[in-house]
Formats: sequence, structure tokens, C-alpha cells
Amino acid sequence: MDQARQDAGARAAALGIPGPRHPGWRLIDASALKQDVGGEAAEVSIDAHVLPGSVRIVFVNGRYAASLSEPGNDPKVRVAPLGLEADALHAHFGRSLEAEYYAQWNAQQFEDCAFVQVKGEAQQAIHVLHVGTHGTSHARCLVVLEANARATLVEEYLGDGFTNAVTEVVLGEHAHLRHVRVQENAGLHVGNTDARLDSGAHYDSTMLSLAGKLSRHYLHVDYLGEHAEATLNGLNLSDGRQVADVHTRVDHRVPNCRTVQRHKCIAGGASTSVFSGNIVVHKGARGTDTRQESRNLLLSPRARIDAQPELEILNDDVSCKHGATVGRIDAESLFYLKSRGIDEASAKQLLIYAFAAEIVDRIALPALVERLRAAMLGRLA
Repeated sequence: MDQARQDAGARAAALGIPGPRHPGWRLIDASALKQDVGGEAAEVSIDAHVLPGSVRIVFVNGRYAASLSEPGNDPKVRVAPLGLEADALHAHFGRSLEAEYYAQWNAQQFEDCAFVQVKGEAQQAIHVLHVGTHGTSHARCLVVLEANARATLVEEYLGDGFTNAVTEVVLGEHAHLRHVRVQENAGLHVGNTDARLDSGAHYDSTMLSLAGKLSRHYLHVDYLGEHAEATLNGLNLSDGRQVADVHTRVDHRVPNCRTVQRHKCIAGGASTSVFSGNIVVHKGARGTDTRQESRNLLLSPRARIDAQPELEILNDDVSCKHGATVGRIDAESLFYLKSRGIDEASAKQLLIYAFAAEIVDRIALPALVERLRAAMLGRLA
């Protein structure tokens, strides 16, 4: 890995720390990411975040925590840290995100990596949990589904400090992955996810950004084989002076692939929420079918939402649609609930959660949905 680290460091130095003039960063003030993040080591408890019946691998401040992990014994599923699977990583490790500064910084500095490999159908959900207690941690995950494999992956980020995360997803022919990414750490968070889809693969992604002084996530989906599909759902929930920024790019390079994307932002206080989604249909990608929707809810006159769904179509014989809306709580719906004896604060809370539930309730893990629902309702109160 020494050469890979050196190459990543050189690319990071050439790219430079992104600022207001860098593409994809001009809509937010990212100066907080340049500050030193202190703090002290703290005792870690994950009891409230354990998913019953799941395979679990835990990292604390970027290092594997064996005492908190439950790797399971399913022969079709290999879940291990980098130190135990180093040889298996080389085929796919670091093959993407070369234009992203923080991804290259991660590749240069990371200390450990979650390696998930699935052959066949996984009987249990796979839970990759990253906990940051202080300072800067570089979280990393590589997920490889072989041909015809099926799995559910929950990737979760908790704690404080500054987390710089990279996840690489490789789906073989006709593989199917449900990927739930939950960002709840209260400090600073930068995430980069790259998903590569072979023929007939299906990638079902749900991204939730629910906390943090500043969070930024970039998702890249790359179609490498025909008849693949991606369903991309996302939700930003911001309040106070928080900043939640999500960028996505989908590259349709081959014919007959389909993308459905739904993203929602809820912004209160003086917070800023950003969604920028770019779908590119390259030359020769005939038969492409894309649907992109951005729906957004402003809870305060001081809050700001920037929604930028984009289509770049370089080919004929395609079906592509997109749209965006930004609005406030519907006055008629609020009046209806109040007329039924519900106080105004509870009525607003109910309507806000109903707006978010279209994304959250799609998660096929009831225990996780209940926990997220309680966390969101607590914040909305």
C-alpha cells in the first residue's frame, strides 16, 4: 500500500484543499474543515445503535474495534478489517474518486479499512459503524458483491470531531445491494462514495444526513454494464447554523440503464442545505431512462436551500426527466390538523416528519427505521 499512499498524497497536493472557487464547493462556506479539531478520547458505547441480528464491524477513530464487532459466521459473507484482508483489497482498492481532494487525503492517511465481500445471498444485514470521539479520523470501506450476490449494508457515522470517509462499492453482474448511509456525527463530516455497476446490477441507496456542524457527501454512480439500475434516495435535515451539502453524479456510459433519484432537504433556523445532482448520459448510451426529483422544505425565513438537479444528455433515444420544488409547510394541512384539536407545534412536527417519511420509511430494516424516526422526532420537537 505504500505506493498507493504516495500516489494519493501527490494527487491531493495537486488538487489542493477545495474552497469557494472549486467546482462543487461554491455554495457553502467550508472554512471550518481547515481548522484543527481537538478534543479528548472518550469511552465508547454503541448499545443504542446495535442492529439486532446483523453482522457488525466497528471502527473507533478510524481503527478497528474487535471488542465491539460481531463478524458472524455466514460462509457467503466476509467482513474483516484491512489487516486481515490486505491481499483481497488490491483488485478494487483506490480505483476511483481521483479528482476528489478529501478522498485522496483519506487514501494517504487512513489507518484501517472495512472489507465486505459477499458471494451469494447474505442472510443478515451488514452493519459498518464508525465512531469518532476526537480529532480527525479517516474512515474507509470497500464493499464487493460478486455476480448474483445480494446484501443489505448499513453504514453509520457517530460521534464528534472531523470524519473524512471513503466508501467504494463494486457490484458484479446481477448483484443487488441495498445501501443505507446514516451520518449523525455532531462535528465535521466529509464523505465520498463511489459505486460501480456491472451488467444487470441493482444499487438501492438511501443517504441520510441528520446532524453535524458541517457535512458534505459526494456520491458517484458509474454504469459499466448494460441493463443496470440505481435507485438513489436522500434526505438532509439541518437546523441552527448547520450546513448539509450533498452532491451526486451519475454516469450513464452504456445503453439501457435506469436511474431513479429522489432527494429531500429540510432546513430550519439559519442553516444551509444543498442538493446538487448531475446525471450525464454519454454518447452511445441509448435507451437510458432517468427520473430525478428534488423536493425541499423551508422551516425558517433565515434558512437557505440550494437545489440543482441537472441533466447532461449527449445522446438521442433516451427518456430523461427532472424537477425541483422549494416551499414551506402547507397552511391548509396545518389548519386541518389544528381543527382536529392538535396543537400547532405538534401539527408542524407531524407534517415535517410526514414529508421526510417517504425517504426514511423505505429502509427495509424496521429496527433502524424506528430508531431514526425517534431521533428525527426528537430533533423536530
